[in-house]
Amino acid sequence: MNKIPPCPAINTGVHSWIMSTANSCHHAGMSAPEAASFIAARITRPPKPANEIAIAVAKAFNSKTQRMARAGGGSTTAPKPLANIQFDPAKLGAVAARVSPPRNWRHWLWERSPKRPETQNAFSFLAQLYAPGERIHVFDKLDSKTPLATVAITEPMDCRVPALIRSGGNFGAGIWYLCNPVDNQWHPNPRNQDEPSCRSEESIQTFRYAVLESDQAAPDDWFAFIAQLPIRIAAIYSSGSRSIHSLIRLDARTKAEWDAQIQPLKRPLKLLGADAACLSAVRLTRLPGCWRPNKNGFQRLLYLCPNPTAQRLLDLPVLQSRAAALARWRKLCPRWNHSQEAHL
Repeated sequence: MNKIPPCPAINTGVHSWIMSTANSCHHAGMSAPEAASFIAARITRPPKPANEIAIAVAKAFNSKTQRMARAGGGSTTAPKPLANIQFDPAKLGAVAARVSPPRNWRHWLWERSPKRPETQNAFSFLAQLYAPGERIHVFDKLDSKTPLATVAITEPMDCRVPALIRSGGNFGAGIWYLCNPVDNQWHPNPRNQDEPSCRSEESIQTFRYAVLESDQAAPDDWFAFIAQLPIRIAAIYSSGSRSIHSLIRLDARTKAEWDAQIQPLKRPLKLLGADAACLSAVRLTRLPGCWRPNKNGFQRLLYLCPNPTAQRLLDLPVLQSRAAALARWRKLCPRWNHSQEAHL
């Protein structure tokens, strides 16, 4: 979808842009509602008439396709349902093979991280990514209706993390946080019989982030794939087990705009191993800096860039040499040993 040009200014071809964009959305495998949301989030003037977008989408998804099929003697085929797309390890391997892997991806990321991962704890990590006045829900159970804590971002920030959060919560499953800030209010959730919720989309204040993760891909292949993506990666951290979570910055103004950016990516990402269910605007993700007792693992921060650009990780410069840092620390601390280095 990156090839679609921006909507032109008023009176310079907006209607033609709507029609061509509707066709492009159809070819990209989006559904008609997804295409309508995509166009509505980018149009530079109010639709004229009010159903202008709906008419264009209907033509692109129905009339034109059927006419072409009849003219060619063929039949129309709907995009494969997202649920039917399966992870293809061979395709991910082929993408990963374009990169010469480093000896250790964690060390490679550390050298390119604008913020040193080892200097952050769970709350300072949140303070780097969210603005003063914003609130972040923290959970110790994935399906919990009530958060374990709500972290208020302040300036200056009290970054002392409660022992219960550091140690993995009440249930031993580790700690999650809701990736987009909330208003800390309870709202009726129309998708669940209007049951009140403090973690539904009605509570979200801004749709800033998306979460990209994989439970299926081999970690080295997944790192190589992530490193090639021209997307705004704000953070990368481990789950305390097998999967790697990447926090992607979108800065969408609305839920519809968030959906329009993500929906075209779900099919190709799922084919390469991404968990498509995690690509939702209301998403819990692992909070780095916390223990995960049930896996005997640590949710480790690997990379942190609060203001990312769309530059590929592969193209980022080395900001700090790990070898030079280790040499400096050995000099400052004569009792330093190699077992300590493994944790950095």
